[in-house]
Amino acid sequence: MKGKKSLELNSASVRIKKIKDIRKFGDYYSTLLFNDERSSYAIPGQYLMVWVIGHDEIPLSISHVAEKEICGVTVKVVGETTRLLCSLKKDDTLGVRGPFGKGYTLRGRKPLLVAGGIGVAGIHLLAQRLIEKEIVPTLIIGSKTSTENIFHDGFVNLCKRGLLDYFPTTDDGSLGEKGTATDLAQKLLEHNKFDQLYGCGPEKMLYSLFKIAVSSRIELQLSLERFMKCAVGICGQCVLDDSGLLVCEDGPVFGKDDLQKSSDFGRFIRTPSGKKVPI
Repeated sequence: MKGKKSLELNSASVRIKKIKDIRKFGDYYSTLLFNDERSSYAIPGQYLMVWVIGHDEIPLSISHVAEKEICGVTVKVVGETTRLLCSLKKDDTLGVRGPFGKGYTLRGRKPLLVAGGIGVAGIHLLAQRLIEKEIVPTLIIGSKTSTENIFHDGFVNLCKRGLLDYFPTTDDGSLGEKGTATDLAQKLLEHNKFDQLYGCGPEKMLYSLFKIAVSSRIELQLSLERFMKCAVGICGQCVLDDSGLLVCEDGPVFGKDDLQKSSDFGRFIRTPSGKKVPI
């Protein structure tokens, strides 16, 4: 068996993987599970470049790592490539490269995890790793409605076993507290002592978490999303701002110091053509 360093050096090469299992969550979400030794070493927050032959390659957070080198990515239908990925069946193949990027650093004993929408994919593996270290994380999952909280049943099960403190929120009040994940995070921080705040989701939500972290003086790690093409720092498509930080390599997880210096975070993103536009 190859060593971990060898796996990291070869992570940029493409592997063709057969899908071992698929978990469907309604019509628009799927978790694709496959065997991949390299991805089994993934740090929470890292991502894979995933493609269906003949179509665009896209970055997806690694959401699952299990025994026997079973790994998974979770996909939401938002365009042609994600629609194709969600239409795949067991024993179909997909191409993967990675893992890439800087993931979350596990710190402290009282973490608060906040995810919005499909950001739950990146947070799912982080929660798993914290639980393996016998840390009971507090987790807030925000979604528009109950059907978009795709891992709800699994989180409830962990909560019943005393492994997780779990708080769902929905915009329409159909599950958990009505309101946003950031509003609830603010409330919990006012009445509880946490030593680390982790986040993954839409950038408007992340920017709100950033402001909360600054005012609460809590350490912060956020996973940002940008258009990524090469994943190895060559094309410059995912540059964060004039600082030159690349989300594909320097992130996708950034700490408070880097985000405080950023002129674009929470304000601007770049289109697929590279044009900078307001969020």
